[in-house]
Amino acid sequence: MRATLPFLRSLQAMELFDGLFDDETLLQDPQALPLAQVVADHQELRATYRSQLASLVVPDTQLTAVSRQLPAGVNLPVSVITTGGAGGLLALAGRDLPGIDLVSVEPALRDLDDLVGSAARVISAAAELGFDVDIFVSLPYAPGWEAAVELIEAAGLYGKIGVAGPSATVEQLSILIEADLPLKISNRIEGNWLAMLRTIRALVDGVGREDAAALMEDPDHDQTAATVCSWDQATQSRIRRRLRRVGTDRVQQLINHLVARGVPIAP
Repeated sequence: MRATLPFLRSLQAMELFDGLFDDETLLQDPQALPLAQVVADHQELRATYRSQLASLVVPDTQLTAVSRQLPAGVNLPVSVITTGGAGGLLALAGRDLPGIDLVSVEPALRDLDDLVGSAARVISAAAELGFDVDIFVSLPYAPGWEAAVELIEAAGLYGKIGVAGPSATVEQLSILIEADLPLKISNRIEGNWLAMLRTIRALVDGVGREDAAALMEDPDHDQTAATVCSWDQATQSRIRRRLRRVGTDRVQQLINHLVARGVPIAP
């Protein structure tokens, strides 16, 4: 299978990965890396892979500190994790920090006893933001989470899930895809994102959950890469209509993995 890789590298860069990756390095242990280093590393990565990077993900408690790290005249695309539920969304409405280009917001449903009510409050707060950004509502894998999906889809917001085990992740993906709710997947552990893309394509095509879960655990990375690289533009567009963002604190490693497998990635 490795003999196919030179051919794959000759292909035109795949639009599948345009603006796909969110850099979630700041969601690690705050003591892991100095803030200045995280911001500098992200800017360096963006200089090389501008087409693939969507944003630096920043908790709202660190927005001011990130702004202070930016040179004058530099605008950094940022996705904000709100720490105060619906109230955190409203607090963003009055903030205007130098260098911060707010492209998306990521609130969470925090009331596990009333996820529908929590979703309704987030939707109401989002309507009062006063500016147009993508809003990815984090859906906990808890009893009754499916009931919130319809409200979020009807409001024109997006969903967000974290990677759990294959069965749980496929269940959530399946429900979101069936509801036609675009989503973000966040995963701060090492994972096979090519297998994830292949699984999403299978679910979009109507493959059952059990078979889709098996695709997520496929150990043949080269075969998975060859399959993904064979997708035409229509297939890539169908997947991106569902999968809007991938969040990881290992963006450089992820891109290195894609390039090593022959996936066409261009700056």
